[in-house]
Amino acid sequence: MRFQVLGDMEIVVDDRVVSLPSRRQGQLLALLICAEGRPVPADRLADVLWGGRPGSQSGKNLQVIVHRLRRTLDDPGRIQYGRSGYSLVAQPAEVDSWEFAALVERAGQALGRRDGHRDSRRDSRRDTEEAAVLLERALALWRGRAFTGLDDLAPLAEEAERLEQQRRWALTERIDADMALGRHARVVHELVAMVDENPLAEPAVARLMAALHHTGQRTDALELYRRTRAALVGELGLEPGPQLRALHQAILRGDREIGPAVPGRETAHAPHAPPGTAPCLLPPQLGDLTGRDEELRLIAAVLRERSPTGPARCAISGMPGTGKTALAVQAAHEARDHFPDGQLYVNLHGGTARPVDPSHALGRFLRALGMPATAIPDGLDERAEAFRVRLSGRRVLVVLDDAADEAQVEPLLPAGSGCAVLVTSRAALTALPGTHRIALGVLGDAAAVDLLNVISGRTGDDADIPATERLAALCGRLPLALRIAGARLAARPHWSVERLVARLAGEHDRLDELTHGSLSVRASLALGYSGLAGPSRALLRRLGLLETQDFAGWVAAALLDAAPRDAEDVLEGLVEARLVEYAGLDSIGEPRYRLHDLVRLHARERGAAEDPPEVAGAALSRLAGGYLRLAEQAHRLQYGGDYTVLHGKGTRWDCGPAAVRRLLADPAGWLRSERAGLVAAVRHAARLGLSETCWDLAMTAVTLFEAQGLFDDWRSTSETALATAREAGDARGEAAMRYSLGTLAVFRQRYAGARPHFDAALRLFEQVGDRHGQALTIRNAALIERVEGRGEDALAGYERALSMLREVGDRHAEAHVLGSIAQIHIEHDRTGEAGPLLETALAVYRELGDLRGTAQILNRMGALLLREERAAAAEAAYRQVGAAARAAGDRIGEAHALLGGGEARLLAGNLDGAAELLESALRLATDVGEPFVAARARLTTGRLAALRDDLPLAASLLGRAAEAFEEIGLPLWHDRATRALRDLDGTKGPARPPG
Repeated sequence: MRFQVLGDMEIVVDDRVVSLPSRRQGQLLALLICAEGRPVPADRLADVLWGGRPGSQSGKNLQVIVHRLRRTLDDPGRIQYGRSGYSLVAQPAEVDSWEFAALVERAGQALGRRDGHRDSRRDSRRDTEEAAVLLERALALWRGRAFTGLDDLAPLAEEAERLEQQRRWALTERIDADMALGRHARVVHELVAMVDENPLAEPAVARLMAALHHTGQRTDALELYRRTRAALVGELGLEPGPQLRALHQAILRGDREIGPAVPGRETAHAPHAPPGTAPCLLPPQLGDLTGRDEELRLIAAVLRERSPTGPARCAISGMPGTGKTALAVQAAHEARDHFPDGQLYVNLHGGTARPVDPSHALGRFLRALGMPATAIPDGLDERAEAFRVRLSGRRVLVVLDDAADEAQVEPLLPAGSGCAVLVTSRAALTALPGTHRIALGVLGDAAAVDLLNVISGRTGDDADIPATERLAALCGRLPLALRIAGARLAARPHWSVERLVARLAGEHDRLDELTHGSLSVRASLALGYSGLAGPSRALLRRLGLLETQDFAGWVAAALLDAAPRDAEDVLEGLVEARLVEYAGLDSIGEPRYRLHDLVRLHARERGAAEDPPEVAGAALSRLAGGYLRLAEQAHRLQYGGDYTVLHGKGTRWDCGPAAVRRLLADPAGWLRSERAGLVAAVRHAARLGLSETCWDLAMTAVTLFEAQGLFDDWRSTSETALATAREAGDARGEAAMRYSLGTLAVFRQRYAGARPHFDAALRLFEQVGDRHGQALTIRNAALIERVEGRGEDALAGYERALSMLREVGDRHAEAHVLGSIAQIHIEHDRTGEAGPLLETALAVYRELGDLRGTAQILNRMGALLLREERAAAAEAAYRQVGAAARAAGDRIGEAHALLGGGEARLLAGNLDGAAELLESALRLATDVGEPFVAARARLTTGRLAALRDDLPLAASLLGRAAEAFEEIGLPLWHDRATRALRDLDGTKGPARPPG
């Protein structure tokens, strides 16, 4: 039996290919092959096979797949199970990837012996021939890319890439061996293909020049150098490296002995360079690095530093796609002259599930620095010591790309003060002492447009600036996405920018469109995603479900159904991996986080692919339940209990008492910070069909909307919840939302629109027997009667509501009704009856600790004092109203306080002081959308203007006030404004404030 994975997976038995009946069997077998015979824990296999969501039946499901795979192989002993997990039992010759690795290892040993036998040409040639044969056999095993068709699993994709790197190294070593044996003609066609694939790869160019020279094609070798130099200078602004220039001179001189080995390999398994050489392992530059001039300047300054205590260190961090590698490589190339003894580079693959072992990276560096393979120590500490010794007294730049963490980096740090280290990582690597750190973000608006234009070649008159700005925004100003978009436009000159904008406009298509050749935003993000632990991947997928620009840390706990501290650790891990961004502190001092738009799209894709709908639904249900729990706690803290609100039976999610105390230390502040989250949670609950949660949250959130005049949010959440309740047949929920929308109409002074809502709400509340809902509805409906001038009808409604509220124990609403009854008495000059009612209501509000209710009653007391013409006492009362309103975050209450203070000053004859407060009241009322206060401010300011004999201004203000009262539907106030207009000619003396 033979297992073949270097291409399409095949199982060959007696020259017959055995088909695997299911893709899952193929994936399981491939994972066991990757382990090279070592046991793989069952939970690890389940985690990979089911994308981090194995579920409770994963162990049983895995056993079923193993059983079926054994039956397919017709050899049960091939798949063994032990205490450490499952393993594949096979000999290296039975698995092509294992055989390939063994042949490459033997070839490396032969090359090592060759390097150790430099005093014996015959032994050296024999070792070289052996290595060439072994490498030829190894390369012949390949039929295509490893694990073709199965590499959508991250571990298989990573193993495929590792094997591909080994294949490239094997090919390069076999070419070098053939050239060392004088077989130059044989390798020319292979080297031509390598150079065609990457014309700026100097090592491949050097090999081809040497091969051409040795096959009598000296002119072609020199022409190749000329083309390569022109490309390097034209595209990168660099001259060829010293090895390539030396080879060019040797060919010009006609030297007969031109060796094939070229120091500075781009693979992770480079053979050693001759002693005394200055290796350059840097990849080519991009040539179009735009918008990073300041970062390049900072890095250059750091790399030029000379400290007696050690090498200069600079770390570049940022999310995937921000161009960390491009920036580091550009900076390293620009600094080459400062490091004449060499530039080392290694990709540590820290963002993947299998980062490069520091020991392997050190082996590569030591070979590039001239140490024979046979002399390289086995242990990590010994290799690190040898590396530091090799760099002692030398000036070498070390570039460590895509580092996982400090532990991976530390063994790779030189000690000499003449050296420098440039590290890129998604994490900030804050534990590396003495390191200058640069956090790389997305580009600014102008730089993003510039990069698009440079890459697409559409500059000057060809540039469609508005469309290009939209394209940059759709790319999230992420350099990788911009580079891909620009390359697509360059490859399709017949496309307009608008056409690509249209293709990117749909979120579900955007990641598909942001792919060009080997560049892919999705692949870049997937690489980082694959390197995350299971909980981190789960959280990222669920964060993709959010609809808000940012979110608080407790949200992660709800999405994971975890303790806040545990969830915070997972969330901060995503921040360190640069897949989640820190967005600053909110109004209560809590950290907030956000996802880049393209990261959010990728997270949603992974969620759709890996999470069943019920998993996503449960996460959003917990989140809505978390918002509901916190919102009702905030309401209780502000209102003194579950007063003036109705609750449903929706499931709550509790983030724990410590988190609640911290978050709700300032309930109004928390509500302000979570405004967008509350609105989104109502939508989530609606989509999930959670009627009780949906309308309960919408009603409880009115605590926020009412105080801050957020009428659009109030309307949208109530309408969403109303539709959900109707669809669910939830009569009580429908009644609650009709009540809410009626109350909103009252707040907007749209009384005609409020009445149908109240009528429907009352009918539904009576139908379900909800006395509390009936009382609240009757109370608010009575307000319409009062403002429309039907005081006695309003009083009857308030008395009815008062009885029912006392029955259900809603003390807050009871105090509110007492204040409303008192207001009717004030308006009808029954001030003696109003006073005791207001005192009782004020005592209730103060006992409940309700600042906003206290402010409302103090406002009515101010109106009572104005009626009694006690101007100084009224102004003092309104100052208390303003202080209480500001403390409660009640901007509408603050507008009332300014209006009342202005009326009190006018009564006292302080015209300038009155004008100042009335102007502020009008401005604030306009800002918060409070037309009644605005109209009253104009009415009183018109009276003030009349007292100053500014009759045109007075007429204008009084006319606008009358129009506003008529539009609102307040005939009593409209009559007052029109009477003031008629009385303009007779205005004299201190004016009595209206109402």
